Amino acid sequence: MTERRVTLVTGGARRVGAEIVRAFAAQGDALVIHHGTSTDEAHALATELRANGNPVHVISADLRDADAPARIITETMNAFGKLDVVVSSASLMLDHAFEAVTSEEWDRVSDINLRAPFFLSQAAAKVMSKGGSIIHMCDHLSFEARYPHLIPHQATKAGVANLVATLAGALAPKIRVNGVAPGMVLKPENLSEERTLSFLRDVPMGRSGTPAEVASAILFLVEASYITGVVLPVDGGRHLWR
Repeated sequence: MTERRVTLVTGGARRVGAEIVRAFAAQGDALVIHHGTSTDEAHALATELRANGNPVHVISADLRDADAPARIITETMNAFGKLDVVVSSASLMLDHAFEAVTSEEWDRVSDINLRAPFFLSQAAAKVMSKGGSIIHMCDHLSFEARYPHLIPHQATKAGVANLVATLAGALAPKIRVNGVAPGMVLKPENLSEERTLSFLRDVPMGRSGTPAEVASAILFLVEASYITGVVLPVDGGRHLWR
C-alpha cells in the first residue's frame, strides 16, 4: 500500500481533467487517470508524471457501461491498496436543438454525467477511509435554464448538484462530498465567437476561466476538512447575475 495520498480523476486524460491530475501530482499524490477513448493522451500524461516521480495507473472504461464505476474502484485498489480522493470530472455535453434530442442521446448523456458519478461514489465509499473526499464536477448550467439547445447537459448537471448535497449527508462524517461549478473555462470547440462574447458579457470578471483555476478550487475543497455538501462556483461571478 502506498503511503502517498491516492487520487482518482475520471476523464483525467485531457482538457480540464488533465489539469486537475497535474495539480494533484504537484502535491505528490499517486494518481489514477481514467479515460474513455483518449488512450494516447492518458498514457502521455502518465509518462510525464512518472518522470516527475508520481506513481500513476491508467484505467480505460466506458462510463456508459453499468459496471464501469465499480471496476474503476476495484482496479484502483488493486493498483495502490487505498483511495483517498475521487474527482468525478468526466462528462458529456450534447449541443442539440430541443426537438432534435433522441432518447438514445438522452441516455448517453445521463449515463455519463449522472449515473456514473453516483455509482462511482457508491463504490468508492465502500473502500475509502475516514477523511476521504469526493468532488463532483457540476457546471454553472446546473443552476441556469437559458439554453434550450443544452437541455440534457443542464438537467443532468443539476442532478449532480443535488447528488453532492444528498451524498454529503449520507456519507458524513466519514467522507466529505463537494462539487465545483465552472463557468466557461475552455471554449467548446464548436462555439462561435459571437456566442462566446455573448456569454462573457454576463461574467462580472469579464473573462473566461482557466483549467488551473478549477483545479485550484478542487484542491481547496479537498483540504477544507470542515466543508461538505457545497457546490463552489468557479465562474468569475456569473452566478451573481442569474
